[in-house]
Parts: sequence; C-alpha cells; structure tokens
Amino acid sequence: MAHFSIFNPPGNNPDFAGDAGLAGAWNSNMSKLFDGTIGSVTSYLNQHGGGACQFYNPVSQGRPDPDLPVAATDIPWNGFPKRHGSPGPGQPPQYAAAEAPITAGQNRDQDEYLEWFVTRKNGKIVSVHFTCEAYDYFQFLGKAAPQKVLALYQSFISPQVQMADLFQGSEYYVLNKWNTELGAMHLTHPANNLFAEVFLAGSATVRRSQHGSEITQAIPLCRCGDFGAYTRNSDPAIGAAVNGLCRDGRHVTLADPVGLYMGNFNGAGLTVNGQPAGGFFKVVRGAFPTALRAVYELPPELAAQGLTVSDVRIGGAAVQFGGQLAERITMHIAGIASVATDIHNTPVSVCGAVPDPEVSQRAVAQAAAASPTGAFASGRALPSRGSAGT
Repeated sequence: MAHFSIFNPPGNNPDFAGDAGLAGAWNSNMSKLFDGTIGSVTSYLNQHGGGACQFYNPVSQGRPDPDLPVAATDIPWNGFPKRHGSPGPGQPPQYAAAEAPITAGQNRDQDEYLEWFVTRKNGKIVSVHFTCEAYDYFQFLGKAAPQKVLALYQSFISPQVQMADLFQGSEYYVLNKWNTELGAMHLTHPANNLFAEVFLAGSATVRRSQHGSEITQAIPLCRCGDFGAYTRNSDPAIGAAVNGLCRDGRHVTLADPVGLYMGNFNGAGLTVNGQPAGGFFKVVRGAFPTALRAVYELPPELAAQGLTVSDVRIGGAAVQFGGQLAERITMHIAGIASVATDIHNTPVSVCGAVPDPEVSQRAVAQAAAASPTGAFASGRALPSRGSAGT
C-alpha cells in the first residue's frame, strides 16, 4: 500500500532521536495538516460538483502502490526568487535587493522555500549559509522541545545564542535576531512554511476549466485556483505537476519525509585561482536530495592564503552576492502518485481558492506581507501560501 506508519521529521533529521513522545506529536501535527487540507478540498469539490478529493493522508488512508517511478513525481524549481530576476533583456538579476540586510522583526524577501545569509569581512564574502527549513517546524519544536531549538541554534548559528534570544515568554520568536540580522537558522518569509506546501499540493488537485476548456498551463492554473503566487518559480511548478497527475486519474500525496528541499547544487564553472570551486558547497544538515542546510565557504588552506568567496568566479564573473550561488540550487518536493485511470473528476468551471482549513490563515499571510515587521510578533503566525508576499 502507498502509505507509511508515521510522518518523520523533515529531511529525516535526528531531532526526535530517543524521544517517542516528540515523534508522536510531530506525526499528529502533520496528520492534522493533511486531514484539514483534505476536508477543505472535499468541501470545495462538493460545493462545485468537482468529484472526489484526489489528495490523501498517506498515514491514515491506504492507497494502492504507486505506479510511477519517483523521478516522474519529483517537482523541481530554481531557488533564486523569480521576483528578483532580471528586470530586462541583458540585465543581471537584482541580487542586492534579494538579500538586502534585515534586522530582528523583519523577514528576508526570499520566497522560493530557500533563504540564505551572507557573512562578510572587510567587504569580502566569507561564507554563505543556505536553509530550507520551514519556520512552523521550529514553532513546533519551540512548544514541544525548546532546549532542542537552543541546541540547534548553538550548533549551526553561534554558541553565544541564549534561550532569551529565541523566545518571547513561552512563545518561540521566528524573527529573532539570530535568525535575521545575525544568521539564518530557518525560513522567515511568511509564505515559506510546511502548511503552505501541504495545502498548495492539496488545492492543486482540483481540476479547473474556463470557457469550456480544461486549464492545463502552470500560471493560468495557479491564478485560477489561487493555490499559490504565480509570480514565483515554485508555486506554478508544484501546482501544474500535481494537477497533471490528477488529470491522469491518480491519487496524489507527498512523500515522507514531507518537506521542501535542496535537491542539487550545480558547481560547474565555479573556479578560484583557475581551479574548480564547485565542491566547496557543503550540506551540513540532511543530505541530497533532502538537504535542509548548506554552507558555501573556502577550505582553511585557501582561506589562510587570504582568499574568500569573493575570489570565486562563476563563468568568469566574480561572486559578489549569495544569490549568484542560490541560482545554482535546485529546490524540489517529492510526490507520490498511484493508480492511473482510477478516478476521473469533473473540472470545476469557476475560479477561486479552496478555503483554508483555518479561516484566519490567509488574513494572517496578507497582514504579514503588508507589514513584515509584525508578521510573527506573536510567534503563532502560520500563513497559507495563497497571496502572501505578492
């Protein structure tokens, strides 16, 4: 059967090791996300005559074995924000805008489920740290195991991090100084969360039509279903792939461990002093294709020569921004699709978003996008993908 017994932590990280209670709590948390999404999609389909929900909970709902290879249900996109892409022919991407400095209380303007932090010394780039860990996972840990949160920060950001830096009372503070102006432990953009991933995938299973013809193209699907922001690389790609599997009559879900990951780094053409430099990209939490955290920096022997990341060249151009490396990262999610020709829904002939399982989610996301400083003031924000940050 195409199901598993428990939702494991993102990237199969070791945070739950030896703690059955914590593992069980995470499983329950994820299962509720799936069930809430299924309930919302089912209600929407019933209202509009669209058939039965093709998205399912792989832990609680058994489905026949997948009949497609893993590669056929892998959904990739580029990690650099499309919103900061080249503004015109022959012009470079807006690298500086994509990684403009922020302070505590602000989120990075990086919305493709990949964010990065650049460390500079005397104007030179010393290292670039990349993360794709969702902030709602850390909100979960903050409630269930705050000491683990502190340990992660001290391990990956700085041994100087204190518990008081990370929490406001008993609430974990997503936009704390060590995750904004001083580092990047996890994602900060309001749209970059696991709820968004699950809800987007479920919402994209709804088949849609306009003027008597079924919509199959990525951006029109995204705009009609409002299951994401069509201005991103990620949302249209995810939505179109999921919807295509459903048009084939398949049941669809997300593979374990559920997450959005760095799947690959393309180091071709990176050199320093004429020597290959692509291998300096190191995954430090998780592993390809489910990498959660990575760092690009020169090895000690080169750093001892006074060389920095700023001395690295990509196709002859010097690295001046972390975004030049982010462009080399392929992000992806892994799906599961089973049983072709098993279910044939009627395309819904109206455009409109599937209501969020929690009514307040879209309002929270819109407020966060309008005022990033207050996006996570309570530590409880869990916005839907929807129109957040557009």
